Amino acid sequence: MSLFDRMTTSPEAARQYREFCISKKREVWEALIQYSKQAKHIEKVYDMTTVLQRVQQECLVFALDNGIGNPDVHHAAELIFPLSMQKVVIQVLRPYFLSHWANFRLAGYNPIRKIDHGIDLNEDLWTDQKKERNQQYVHDFTAFVNELKTGIVNANRHINAAVSLYIRELAASMVMHEKQAFDNELRCSMLQEYMESLRIWADAMTLQDAYHLVSDQIYKDVFQMLSKNAYEMVAVQFPQKFREIITMKYCLMKTGNYGRDALTKRLIFSVETNLLIASVDTKTILQAYASCVEALREMDSSCVVMHKVCGVIREYLKRRPDTVQQIITYITSSKKNELEKDMSKTVRSAMMDEEELRGVNDDFLPENMECKGWDTWTPNPTDANVGDGAPGRQGVDVFNMLVSVYGSKELFVKEYRNLLAERLSGSDKKDAFFEKRYLDLLKLRFQYSELQHCEVMLRDVMQSQEIDCRCENVRELTPGMIPVSGCVASSHYWPKLEHETTTKELADLYPPSLLAAVAAYEGMYAMNKRDRKMFVYKCVGCMELEIEVDGVKIERTIPNAFAQALLLFLEKENPVISSDTWSLTKNAAGILPNQAGAPEVADDEDVEPEENSDMVDALEQYWGYTKNYIANHSPNGEVKAERMHRVYRMFGSPTSAGPSIDHVTAFLQRKVALGLLTCINGSYRVVEEKKKANENPEGQ
Repeated sequence: MSLFDRMTTSPEAARQYREFCISKKREVWEALIQYSKQAKHIEKVYDMTTVLQRVQQECLVFALDNGIGNPDVHHAAELIFPLSMQKVVIQVLRPYFLSHWANFRLAGYNPIRKIDHGIDLNEDLWTDQKKERNQQYVHDFTAFVNELKTGIVNANRHINAAVSLYIRELAASMVMHEKQAFDNELRCSMLQEYMESLRIWADAMTLQDAYHLVSDQIYKDVFQMLSKNAYEMVAVQFPQKFREIITMKYCLMKTGNYGRDALTKRLIFSVETNLLIASVDTKTILQAYASCVEALREMDSSCVVMHKVCGVIREYLKRRPDTVQQIITYITSSKKNELEKDMSKTVRSAMMDEEELRGVNDDFLPENMECKGWDTWTPNPTDANVGDGAPGRQGVDVFNMLVSVYGSKELFVKEYRNLLAERLSGSDKKDAFFEKRYLDLLKLRFQYSELQHCEVMLRDVMQSQEIDCRCENVRELTPGMIPVSGCVASSHYWPKLEHETTTKELADLYPPSLLAAVAAYEGMYAMNKRDRKMFVYKCVGCMELEIEVDGVKIERTIPNAFAQALLLFLEKENPVISSDTWSLTKNAAGILPNQAGAPEVADDEDVEPEENSDMVDALEQYWGYTKNYIANHSPNGEVKAERMHRVYRMFGSPTSAGPSIDHVTAFLQRKVALGLLTCINGSYRVVEEKKKANENPEGQ
């Protein structure tokens, strides 16, 4: 049955009605285009509404006069506004609805509202009279919308799609304005304000469906826009970009985690490209690792993204030789204040190894068997790693993730014990009370038996401080006695201390004043610990001295071995040394070179360290790393020996001395001699393979 079979039995009448409707098409379209240019005036909107009503009335009258009957107005609409012209209809109606939006915003403008912050509105546009006119525009515009939906235009087929596009366009405009006005940052509260304003606007026009059709897509658009800078937000600029992280979290919640998998892949690619490269030192990687843990935990409450991204960083860190030392230093020094807060918020009374939790159903752990929260239980996300339970996946923090790099908590405890021993025995600024507080926090994450040795070490230090106080009282009664502060270590609980063995000659030449002070300390210890015997490591620790160099007095804290050597020179009647054979000065050229037995002083460039030492040979194991580090070092691929010296020092354990600057220089010069590096003005650069081939062509 054709369009007109239900209206008339006369084909001629049907043809005439069709021609009449088509003749009105031009009139309606010209009016729509003409009045759209002045749509900000409600009078022009009235005029357009009148045109639509008049054309509809004329079509009905023509049908009645020609015996067609009472046709549905939608039949005429199919001729005037065919469905194939939807894009054109959307474009023509755009000025009307955007003008309505402008009046809607002005009608509700209030500088106190968040949504109106940052808008510099002319006071002439914000008066009571203007506000009433804006409110009247919003109210009267409803008649135009109703005529579009139910009248001759029958734009109901077009209008939801049209208004949805307008809402999406307005949302994008407001989001960009927010970022420009507030330091390129999109706050979640402002996004919520914008979306709520758009929803109310759609409700005011009785077009709620248009908002619901596009709201989900707007959140997806915002998430995709923010995802482009996700690496900078989570790894570089966190917590400065905390509010945008919350915005991304809100978008994930509103869209059912749309884009989470794409975000994970983007972050992994950015991490592998910008972070996990040889030119980035381990400390920087650890800082980015900790930032990723905190930021991604906040963004994604399921922690799926965090475990996937941080898992890539963790596997890379395990291959770096200095990771163990850097992590323990980072936890106990660089980030100790922040981690103290996290460590007090524990999920379990003791930590479990990553391997212990792999494949375990967390719902059957003892602490989760009380059946609390069963009504809020949700299954694991579909993109979660197989075998990861929700409590184990979500119950981690920065501390857990850093410790997980070790692979087992035993390795972490062992390294922490070594570092604690070094701090308590070799540092002049040891803080036993801080170490005790930090150890108490560690007990929240580890079992007591795992930290028992550290507990005994701290108890030894505190008891040593009590002996120090008693020795100080004795020293006050003995003028000239050197003050001594000791650290008594229980040999069964402390790790083996690395110390330099002194030669017999140096031990025999200890100054009597220093020997007397040490003997007094041993006596005081014997009085307090009658059942124990103390052995003194005379080369472990440090000493505070006032040294006069070239007439300038300076205070320094230096290792005991160096201090003992200096104290020997204070013994004027010592037969081994005299003022004629030694001099303390910064300027080696000031020493008389013509004294008997005095060696000639050569220039620094002529003095080379012993290249065949064991330490230089030990650096050969790092040649591959060294080559990549220098080649990728910004900005021009050049590195000085001092920089490599700092890098090599990180490769050793906290208690080892590591290579000296002379060892590093000798190692790099060895590579220069082999043609693998070049050295210009003290800067080393890797020799390119093509350049080497050109310099040494085959057959020459």
